[in-house]
Amino acid sequence: MFQPYQDLLTAFAEEIGLEPEALLVTEEVVIDGLPVGLQLEGQDDDAEVLLCSLLAVPSPERWTETARLLLQANHLWSGTCGATLGMLPDDDMISLSMRRPLRDLTADSLAVLVAKAADIGIAWQELIVERESADAAPAFFDAVAPLRA
Repeated sequence: MFQPYQDLLTAFAEEIGLEPEALLVTEEVVIDGLPVGLQLEGQDDDAEVLLCSLLAVPSPERWTETARLLLQANHLWSGTCGATLGMLPDDDMISLSMRRPLRDLTADSLAVLVAKAADIGIAWQELIVERESADAAPAFFDAVAPLRA
């Protein structure tokens, strides 16, 4: 494992009260039932940390409506605060992902980023699974400012 990434995960685990060794193995944090995976991409000065959560599969009757809402939210990150929503091709699972340069992250800023990603992911999960209609966008849909750690 790339040493700067390992150091970040170790400090992050200590910051939020997790066992560092366990986080280094799983590279996953569960917040309010939502797993947020962490992954390193690259091993040099341009290395990035990818955060990803699998949210839910929309019901067949809401698939079109949900897909439209995802596209609207991704437009200028207006419903994602800087994250990207996607749909896995194999099973229509909705995912939320974001990436940040490793060099820009500290244990504290990563903790903020993971918490915000979980908040956004849980809100989308509820929209995808529980709402009868997506006619009224959720409150966070108006948040056009990109998420910064």
